[in-house]
Order: sequence, then C-alpha cells, then structure tokens
Amino acid sequence: MKRDLDLVRKLLIELEAGNLKPQIEKVEKETINYHLGLMNERGLIEAVVHYSKSGNHPMDIPDLVIVKKMTWEGHDFIEAIANDTKWAKVKAFLASNGKDLTIETIKFAAGQLFGFGAAS
Repeated sequence: MKRDLDLVRKLLIELEAGNLKPQIEKVEKETINYHLGLMNERGLIEAVVHYSKSGNHPMDIPDLVIVKKMTWEGHDFIEAIANDTKWAKVKAFLASNGKDLTIETIKFAAGQLFGFGAAS
C-alpha cells in the first residue's frame, strides 16, 4: 500500500477535531488503519495498534487501531498545513523544487513559506 500524505492530513484534521475514530469518505477501513499505524510509528499520534496473527494482511495492515491521543508533534504538523490554501502552497513549493512529500519536507516547506517553527 502506498503512503498518502493527503490522507494523513485529513486524518490529523479529524483527530484534532476530537474524532478518535476517524472515517474518511470513500476510503476503506484497511487504508485508514494502515495510515494510522504509520502515524503512530512516526509519533504523530499515540495509539494501540493490533496486527492479526492470521496473516490476512500481507502488508502489515493493522486489524485494529485505537487512537489514544494526538501528540505534540502531530499538533505541530497539522497546524502548519491544516488550511487548504497553505497545504496547496506547501505541495506546490515542494513540487517546484523537485522534492517528495515527506513529513520532514512538509515541515521544511511550511517553515520557509509560513515561518513554521520546525524549519528554524
């Protein structure tokens, strides 16, 4: 499964709004669980992540993710890109500079464009 930072952004917006069981229209639960698992690994959220021992998911897609909270890092990250206009500018900035979308490059671009603290 391919990582989708647009989906990560949407999930963080949902979590910041207090929805600890985020559902995104037209996105399968497996895809959401996969991304929540990645977000937990990266420290954007704290969650209990359960993987099936049955081997039903070849890509280590969690069967269950219970989000406990959004971390400081998660709040900082979404603060820089929650606004649709800022998000579009960050993506355009990175594309124009030949950079891939990663958490690090997004933080850097937000810092360059909006003075977000991670680039300081």
